[in-house]
Amino acid sequence: MKFTHTASRIAVAAVATTLLALSGGTPGSAAPGTTTTHTPSTWTLVDLPQRLCATPDDPRALYFFVVLDGTWSAPVTADYTGMPVGVEVYSPLTALPGSGDGHVVQILAAFRLSGVAPGRYVPQLRVTDGAVTQSAPVVLDVRSSC
Repeated sequence: MKFTHTASRIAVAAVATTLLALSGGTPGSAAPGTTTTHTPSTWTLVDLPQRLCATPDDPRALYFFVVLDGTWSAPVTADYTGMPVGVEVYSPLTALPGSGDGHVVQILAAFRLSGVAPGRYVPQLRVTDGAVTQSAPVVLDVRSSC
């Protein structure tokens, strides 16, 4: 299977972010004690066409990618609106002040299913820095098998 350059960059960032989260670490660019110059936030949530298929009691940690383009001077937080009953969103889902080029995953907005009724759901992935809030649709297909 051959991945596009963008898909490869997103996959590598996703794996690195997951491993850091599991080990309790933080990305080097967001390490505590790092001095940054605060500039006004000028970021955009990249609206990726994202779709997941899962079973009603899928035991895995599931996620959608949060990819940002631009800079943000305050932490950005991701959550969802419109998730079906039975979805538990992991928290905190926060990226420290930084920047993105529209190709690197900033946050894996993770969640878990527990007894979710089968169906096709289109929740909104919502990201905010406290001053600006942006959202994009994501598709969650819950089926007896995928």
